[in-house]
Amino acid sequence: MSNRTCNTKDLYIAKKLRERRIEMGLPQKDLAAALKVSSQQIHKYERGIDRVPASRLDDLSTLLSVPLTLFYEAIEDKALSTEFMMNCAHLQARKVSLKFFQFKATLTDMDTQEDYEIEIS
Repeated sequence: MSNRTCNTKDLYIAKKLRERRIEMGLPQKDLAAALKVSSQQIHKYERGIDRVPASRLDDLSTLLSVPLTLFYEAIEDKALSTEFMMNCAHLQARKVSLKFFQFKATLTDMDTQEDYEIEIS
């Protein structure tokens, strides 16, 4: 099931999946083997390119030793209403324009997981 748009709920789940896998020191290929999928599929889940099916989320929570609710914490707390996340991997180097007024944000480098605070006015 492909995610062609930047759905913040799906991207939040993708972010939490990647964070927990890295926290555990678990390579993508090992997680993929445990789920009986390709490491490319794990990459797509973590980047928000493909949505994670509900049944797979249940398997992931077991394999990553976290409650299923980990993938929904900010969604349930309505934190996503103030957090703007996007994954533009599907844009593949296209030029885009993004306009905001008096906007504060945290950008996260998806490779290094480093956060950058920015203010746009």
